[in-house]
Amino acid sequence: MTKKARESRAGLFTRIVARYYLRKPELDRFLEIKYPTLASRWHAAGNEWAYLRKSRRSHRLTAVNIELTNRCNLACVMCPVNRDMSRKKKDLEFDAFRRILDENLALELILMFQWGESLLVPDFFDRVAYAVERGVRVMVTTNGTLLDERTCHRIVASGLDRITISVDGAARTHETIRGFPLADLRRNVERLVRMRDEAGSNLGIDINMTLWEENEEEAPEVRRQWEGVVDRVQFIPRFVDAPRSVPCRELWRGALVVLSDGRVAPCCRDSEGELTVGHLDDGTLEEIWNGEAMAALRDRHRQGDFPPLCAQCGEYATEQVHPRFS
Repeated sequence: MTKKARESRAGLFTRIVARYYLRKPELDRFLEIKYPTLASRWHAAGNEWAYLRKSRRSHRLTAVNIELTNRCNLACVMCPVNRDMSRKKKDLEFDAFRRILDENLALELILMFQWGESLLVPDFFDRVAYAVERGVRVMVTTNGTLLDERTCHRIVASGLDRITISVDGAARTHETIRGFPLADLRRNVERLVRMRDEAGSNLGIDINMTLWEENEEEAPEVRRQWEGVVDRVQFIPRFVDAPRSVPCRELWRGALVVLSDGRVAPCCRDSEGELTVGHLDDGTLEEIWNGEAMAALRDRHRQGDFPPLCAQCGEYATEQVHPRFS
């Protein structure tokens, strides 16, 4: 079977799952972005099966969030980075980044984002190139403030799979939260889109808005402002802290977080690295993923013995989502 035929079959599988199994046709695009091949969907299914069984070990590590830095050039009101984060500001060393890819050959996707602005890292594009050369898809989320002409050109030429720009509402709300003019951000995004189109690049460009009480009424306006400008406008409900009642699905779903100091965490919400399960010096990420620390954490969740960080977290527990987001 040709590669094109395999990808076509994978797309059909995604549409069937989204439309008939999940009954959410709008998930078509999301699933195709996250799991573009039959292999990636097979591994995702294996991890989901491990979650349903609540086994001590999961199927396979397929993705990793890499915190290239915990530095940021903004001080958003809801973000701990430049407000109350106690971790030392640090960029992940290039050698550590290289080891992640060299030692974990099954990785299909890296997300260059956690608690910092990745475009601040001087060798950001060298890291993208290193991953792309090894056939690993790379996605990044950015605040969009650094998208000048030169940076946009380098992004388009880099082989980056997808870039997501964070927006927090209409002009006044966005500027109150971020401290950066929305009009300037729009010019930056339009510049990136124009240069992408002129180059004939396949780079995906999205806008992401996290919904919370202060901005959720502006979601329709944000959609009107950005639809037709970028490829996709997505809204993510901010999950409120609530007592956890079910095991966290993310412990089985094939992703880990590497913090800028080399520690490995199971949770993208853990801004301080309170709940770590290893360090890059301890072994490969695959070994950590199905190592004793992760297995013990899965055991605790299965038994309802949630660590303090998890106990008051409603993230990824869909019963905690407000009905208006259903």
